[in-house]
Amino acid sequence: MINPVVRLLLIAIFLAPIPAFAASDPAHIQFCWTIGKFDQTVYYAEVENREDRQASFEALLDISGIDHHAVKCSTTDLMSFRFSRATLLKDWLASEFEVVNTTFLSDLDY
Repeated sequence: MINPVVRLLLIAIFLAPIPAFAASDPAHIQFCWTIGKFDQTVYYAEVENREDRQASFEALLDISGIDHHAVKCSTTDLMSFRFSRATLLKDWLASEFEVVNTTFLSDLDY
């Protein structure tokens, strides 16, 4: 039988890195968007806690044959993201632009 003190130390050793890792890498969201050159459409994608997905988003546009202006991406915390996204979507929906969420497509690896 393992001594209770040794058991407690072993458990502490295995659990200690989890909070430290979580604290060192706070949740972040990347939001990418662009406007089509000829179709008056805003294309956007968002991804949480992943590596940079800008290349995947641009590849989706290229594969789809969508001529577009420069892609803009930002990476922020959850609260900033919610505010920025709400503001952009409100502005886009109030304009003549069609808005297309490509999140599920642009998260693919090409």
